[in-house]
Amino acid sequence: MNQFENNDWDFEGELLHQLAVAEVPPVPNDLENAVRVRLNRTLQLNHWIMFLTTAIPLVIATMLDPIGHLLIHTLSGRPRRSTGADKETQEDD
Repeated sequence: MNQFENNDWDFEGELLHQLAVAEVPPVPNDLENAVRVRLNRTLQLNHWIMFLTTAIPLVIATMLDPIGHLLIHTLSGRPRRSTGADKETQEDD
């Protein structure tokens, strides 16, 4: 039973014959518009998800340091990092 039985049945030929005689309904007039609407909806949703999960957190992470500098400088009145040596101190040496 494990051997292939050759019984002259041509599956591919029968399938091609069925497809040749089958009635194919006409394409709906609004198919292109319906596909375009569904695709646009899906793409827009995908872009919003990517924007909210990658771009917004990246911008927040990038802006935390400057915002921290601004708040500390505003509240304390002095910069968070050293601005370097004064010109007067360098001239005395």
